[in-house]
Amino acid sequence: MAPADLHDQIAELAEIDSAHEGGGLTREVYTADYDRAVDYVSELMRDAGLEVRLDSAGNLFGAWKGAEPDQPRVLTGSHFDTTLNAGRFDGVVGVLGGIEAIRELKRRGYEARRTIEVLGFAGEEPRFGAGCIGSRAMMGTITRADLDEMRDRAGVSVAEAMRERGLDPDRLDAALLDPDTAHAFVELHIEQGAVLESTGNEIGVVEQIAAPHDLRVTLRGAAMHAGATPMRLRRDALVGAAEIVTELERLALASSSGTAVGTVGVLRVSPSAVNVIPGEVQMDIDVRDSDLDSRNHVIDALQAKLRETADRRGLELGVSTITRDEPADCSPLVVEAVRAACTELEVRALDMISGAYHDAMVLGSKIPIGMIFVPSVNGLSHHPDEYTAPPDIDRGVQVLAGTLARLAA
Repeated sequence: MAPADLHDQIAELAEIDSAHEGGGLTREVYTADYDRAVDYVSELMRDAGLEVRLDSAGNLFGAWKGAEPDQPRVLTGSHFDTTLNAGRFDGVVGVLGGIEAIRELKRRGYEARRTIEVLGFAGEEPRFGAGCIGSRAMMGTITRADLDEMRDRAGVSVAEAMRERGLDPDRLDAALLDPDTAHAFVELHIEQGAVLESTGNEIGVVEQIAAPHDLRVTLRGAAMHAGATPMRLRRDALVGAAEIVTELERLALASSSGTAVGTVGVLRVSPSAVNVIPGEVQMDIDVRDSDLDSRNHVIDALQAKLRETADRRGLELGVSTITRDEPADCSPLVVEAVRAACTELEVRALDMISGAYHDAMVLGSKIPIGMIFVPSVNGLSHHPDEYTAPPDIDRGVQVLAGTLARLAA
């Protein structure tokens, strides 16, 4: 029997993890650990009186039927897969908090006109390079061919991983969501930054979600002896990569929006020996902004710098796109419902832009969306020390409950 207290549930779900690397969680989608988590969350949904189903992409749904079930439904939720060595709150707060919000509405005696459905999206974290696999399947922005092409660090494709867990990749289209059946989607989430904490606000009302344009860049030079090769004769791929890292920082800082960010999160150096000049470097680059024109300018300028650096240093250049999403505006319908819930509860709320992407961003291409942020201590996320205090989570659940009540009325 699952514990009744939300915070005990969060702690218990955090135990479903076989890696325990560096003190954090690793629970990637389409793994045995993830299946155990699906079973656990499904049990919580049933305990809350929800009708549970799993779609062909592995998205988990728990529905509370409204008085008029044929009306477009209200969706809430997030994800409970993790990145590597992660914390216990990212995504989880939105799924378990969504279930708790329905429990709260039931305790109040609220009767929903529209069905409210809690989702646990599959694969929000980028195990296979691009994230949000489940929500992309729902929106039809991922294809069957993509499932064969997208691979994880071990070379396993999405399709192979799905089959291993009993899902049929050939049934991907069965996960499509008809936008006419969805009234709105609202996602409760930890902020993953320090804005709320630093300003003394209790809730973030998200107005826009920034989107990533991620590149995989390969620079190939010559792996020559570090002692026997004079500096003027070298084709050092790593020195070329270093130029790109610093140029990316400069471009992001100088962006026209002032909100662009650029990160080289992965650097693979080959042959990676102390006495050999690096002959090849692979870089995974993430550029994000809520202003699409600003982000495009950074990407274009970075591409020009890549070509110039490769030509000048005698390096071969390869560039491919990992993912390219468009920023999403949150719907006034949802934003106003969140603000009204905050006013009713007399909480200190701040209008915000989300620098991180979420499943809400993907759904925002076709249905009205919104997000509710709760504070992250020291702004930490994707980290073993990620933490949001129980009162902050409880407050977020109350705001979510008030938002759902308004949207489902």
